[in-house]
Amino acid sequence: MDDNNLLLYNGKLITLSEDMPFGEWLYIKKGFIEDIGIGEGYKQYLQETPSIDLKGYTLIPGFIDSHVHLMESAFNALGNDLGNCSSIEDVLEALKRAKVEKTEWGNMIHCIGLEEIKLKEKRMLTRWELDQVVKDKLVWISTIEYHVSVVNTLGFRLLNLPFNLPGIERDENGVPTGVLRGRANFLARKKLLGLTSDDTRGKGVREIFKRVIEAGVTTINAMEGGFLFHDRDAMYVHKNLKKFPIDVELFFQTIDVSKVKAMNLKKIGGCIFVDGSFGAHTAALEHPYTDDESNRGTLFFTREEITSLAQEAIANDLDVTLHAIGSRAIGLVLEAYEAAKRKYPNSRSILRIEHFELPSQEQIKMAVKLGVILSMQPTYEYLWGGEGKMYEVRLGEARRKRTNPFSTILAQGGIIAGGSDSDVTPIKPLLGIHSAVNHPTTRERITAYDALKLFTINGAIAIGKETIKGKIAKGYLADVCLLEDNPLEIEASKIKDIQVLGTIKSGKVLYLAESIQAGGEAEC
Repeated sequence: MDDNNLLLYNGKLITLSEDMPFGEWLYIKKGFIEDIGIGEGYKQYLQETPSIDLKGYTLIPGFIDSHVHLMESAFNALGNDLGNCSSIEDVLEALKRAKVEKTEWGNMIHCIGLEEIKLKEKRMLTRWELDQVVKDKLVWISTIEYHVSVVNTLGFRLLNLPFNLPGIERDENGVPTGVLRGRANFLARKKLLGLTSDDTRGKGVREIFKRVIEAGVTTINAMEGGFLFHDRDAMYVHKNLKKFPIDVELFFQTIDVSKVKAMNLKKIGGCIFVDGSFGAHTAALEHPYTDDESNRGTLFFTREEITSLAQEAIANDLDVTLHAIGSRAIGLVLEAYEAAKRKYPNSRSILRIEHFELPSQEQIKMAVKLGVILSMQPTYEYLWGGEGKMYEVRLGEARRKRTNPFSTILAQGGIIAGGSDSDVTPIKPLLGIHSAVNHPTTRERITAYDALKLFTINGAIAIGKETIKGKIAKGYLADVCLLEDNPLEIEASKIKDIQVLGTIKSGKVLYLAESIQAGGEAEC
């Protein structure tokens, strides 16, 4: 298609634009939306422009995933998924299969997606159990949220971690078990990911972009480098930004502002871990964990450190975002942002918090007052919310009902940008929309329209691109997604089952289902 010109007609358009909320056709010129309408006005473009008959299907703005670990997702696409394991025996059987398979990881077996809480033993494996299956290769298993790892004996020796490093789990005799948490896990991951070649990175990235495009996503926020990852990841993404098939907004997960400035980036942060995760008992809570009454989680930074980072970032006109899950961490970040805004009252930097899973009512009000964008992951509720699931096991029933309070935030005027935290949850915005609409806590459910905004216009606001992305409107980039069903009309319980039929980025067709390509007047 010359100059990315394209006509899309005979569809049901949900534009998210107040000027024209709905439409039936769309004319794209040089990658931007030139015209939109209802009725037969499209026929003036039909003869001169390549066209696609949408056959009555629903066209929406292209999805924006506001929190993706692109390189980690790429690595995990090449790893062995343990997400379906329900016992230690299951894990060891999976490891036996992985042992004989040829992988991109050479002499390392990399397994991902383990959920300790799903295992009937309710504990992590030890290096001795891994040694029973594999002794001659490095075995590295990561939990689903990356905050805990376990390695076999060979792996533990090769890592050569400092003996007194916090987070090295030990048995009753003081002997390391191979389980690594907190700072020990951070350092181990950095060392292990540093062994990965750029060729391996490239193979994984190609697989991930295929999945992303087929999910209707046209923009992602890539959270790269830093404590749980490796700075080479950020460098790889930065070097290849112009080669990627969709838009990638790079967030360098570093506290070194000079690094970000040297790369001419406009954003700093992402998973800068102010606290940890619920799964690892490291999210920082006001009161102890229900299943570990001696533990309130961990703060990995002081108030002074976070305030200094926020102020330096704003002084350098950088957008900044920080990871905060529990209320103690959220409070620390909000206080740091408040101090930074007080020092630089005219700053136009975008301030975000990643996750914001268990805020207090006062913290929600404070975030809204400060104009902080809340980058949240609705699919967490689908996986971990509700009776008997991880949130309730870790937090108890009362606190579980306060997690991810989408409706409360929106009612107070807050802006939520939706994301996946891939590879913690899959890059499937429709599953995220479904999860927000069907929140296990009824009072926190939101409408399908508001949920759609989380992954479109709100995602654009979160990166300062709301004047060119997130809507179907004249002058906007022609980033659109074709759906089999209308998410505003379909039964709420079926939103997650809607199929993506096509993805168009800046007027270029990246994916089109056979049902759209075949028959009728369609051509492209």
